[in-house]
Amino acid sequence: MCRFLTKFLNRGDVPFVGVCGILFVKFRIPMFKLFSTCAGLAALVAGISCFPTNTSAQESPGKTIIILDASGSMWGQIDGQPKIEIARNVIGELLNDLDPNIELGLMAYGHREKGNCDDIELLVPPGKVDRGVFQEKVMSIIPKGKTPLTDAVEQASNYLQIEENAANVILVSDGLETCDRDPCVLAAELASKGIAFRTHIVAFDLTAEESASFRCLADETGGTFLQAQDASTLKDALEIAVEASSVAKADMPAKPEVKLDPATLNAPESVPAGSVFEVTWEGPNNRGDYLTVVDKEADDGKYGNYAYTRNGSPSKLTAPVDPGLCEVRYMADGGKVLGRVDIQVTKTEGTLKAPSEAVAGSSVSVEWEGPNNKGDYITIVAKGADEGAYRAYAYTANGSPAKVRALPDAGEAEVRYVTGQGGKTLVSVPITITEADVVVSGPETIDAGDELTVDWKGPGNQGDYITIVKADAEEGKYNSYAYTKNSDDGKVTFTGVEEAGEDYEIRYVEGQEGKTLASAPIIVLPVSASVSGPESAVAGSEIEVEWIGPKFKGYYVTVVEKSAEIGKYERYFYTRNEESPAKVEIPQIAGEGEIRFMTAKGNVLASAPIQITEATAAFTKVPEKVAAGGKFRVEWEGPDNKQDFITIVLPDAEDGKYNDYIYTHNGPDQDLSAPDEPGIYEVRYVTSRKNFVLARKKVEVVAE
Repeated sequence: MCRFLTKFLNRGDVPFVGVCGILFVKFRIPMFKLFSTCAGLAALVAGISCFPTNTSAQESPGKTIIILDASGSMWGQIDGQPKIEIARNVIGELLNDLDPNIELGLMAYGHREKGNCDDIELLVPPGKVDRGVFQEKVMSIIPKGKTPLTDAVEQASNYLQIEENAANVILVSDGLETCDRDPCVLAAELASKGIAFRTHIVAFDLTAEESASFRCLADETGGTFLQAQDASTLKDALEIAVEASSVAKADMPAKPEVKLDPATLNAPESVPAGSVFEVTWEGPNNRGDYLTVVDKEADDGKYGNYAYTRNGSPSKLTAPVDPGLCEVRYMADGGKVLGRVDIQVTKTEGTLKAPSEAVAGSSVSVEWEGPNNKGDYITIVAKGADEGAYRAYAYTANGSPAKVRALPDAGEAEVRYVTGQGGKTLVSVPITITEADVVVSGPETIDAGDELTVDWKGPGNQGDYITIVKADAEEGKYNSYAYTKNSDDGKVTFTGVEEAGEDYEIRYVEGQEGKTLASAPIIVLPVSASVSGPESAVAGSEIEVEWIGPKFKGYYVTVVEKSAEIGKYERYFYTRNEESPAKVEIPQIAGEGEIRFMTAKGNVLASAPIQITEATAAFTKVPEKVAAGGKFRVEWEGPDNKQDFITIVLPDAEDGKYNDYIYTHNGPDQDLSAPDEPGIYEVRYVTSRKNFVLARKKVEVVAE
């Protein structure tokens, strides 16, 4: 702990106090920036337990709840991957490296309904982490709704009982409050209730005005407020937040005195708009000091793109995207300007060369010239689309020409060169999107659950697929499907649906936005099946089952306990691989059983009862004594089911343990080897799979 405190006191970071509280991570980042967020977020959470102590519960970090934003904006893409997928992956990586002693929970909002501010759910109560369950819950989160972040923080704090316990909440969000709650009112309540409670905020790509709407959550609870705009500043901010979250409130050092000595800056006279440039500086380097570049007339305290001074001189800054006279400023705690220097931001231009027409959904080659700043991209949008709008895109960093997919809809459109910073269009050219010639055709009818072959004609772009759905299904819905890219002959084969009906259709769906480009009607006919077997059978034995029914891919026959859930199975055979009758092994537990004819998706087409009787066994001949390491034979009566075996072990050995063994179905003419160590042992008859011991007999192993 002392080693950490020494490091903390010598750092030049934003001040913070306390340990237990809410860590607020606000995501609203340009598309090219989130991958750096991922590593930082994993480090952020893992850091909660980086510094174990033997302090009391009130002095320790306490339990933690991750609140994951599942509002609709989490479908926004970064480098072609939705933010929700990136968040899922980050949490998955976090779970793999998590301190096993940390007590972690999971909450989400906006994942079940659109427009419902009450859509908040605790998916995993905080406790020792079951990684499989936690990851399954994370992967099940589908963004849909609003951003009730204030209610979510309040619910988490109530669950954690902050009046009595230290606690942490980590909020991962990419937007501001949208449900008519005032975060500052809640902040005051939390500050008055929590015995060891803080709210930490790391605000990503938000203006000072936006940040002010929730900064109170940190200020009122004695927490940490940090800004982050890109990979570098995000990493810095998360490191500070991790250290703040890993130290108990009673152990935090006092806030050091802020030095306000003048700073000197040296920057280029001019830089192109949106470019990265270096600034050398000398200054006090207080915790949280930073350099920023803003309009020359901006009020003191305003900030634009920035870099923390803690990383040393020179610092790298990104110029604003709009040209004009600007100022580089050295900023200290509270928005005090300790130094400034003028810099001229010059206009950048670009050119585009693209075809005048393109088929909907096709790949379009676009030649471009431009500044090629970080995050700049080429996109195709509808004519007159809002500034910053994008559909499919290609980063300029990948070179010219760029390959961009055309819109799925016919009509007038634009090819645009868009800056990564601010989403400003530098140049655009018109393009007309023409209808794609797309056709699908298949059989008029198909048996429920059977495979179908579909002929198709269309663009065959990456992600395009053929599926079968109800005719009134929403756009983008699918059941089983096949990608067109995997077809060389204009045909695809895949499994149909298991529910019969006359209102289905085959669809060709483009992979970019899930739009249906062509469809054809199809009727799904019902199928039937039957199964029969003996009225009763011994547990674990093999029986013959007569069956009639479809021999579709994945259809099978199994025998289970009558009370088994639909979809559960034991031993089975695939109907497509067998003729009737066929053999199947029954469960090893006595009771009422059921023979089931199952579909590939676990539905029951037919069933028949069977009484499973208890399996018994007895040893009829076992020698009283055998020589250590010698061979001997035993005789028995039993079911002799496949893979039942006889072994010799110590009397206190767990059921299922074995040394040398023989399979009972091979008959009594087999030698069993005695252990080498003398002593009292036990000969056992053991069933396959469940390892039930049906019979046992003592035997003495003696030295020769």
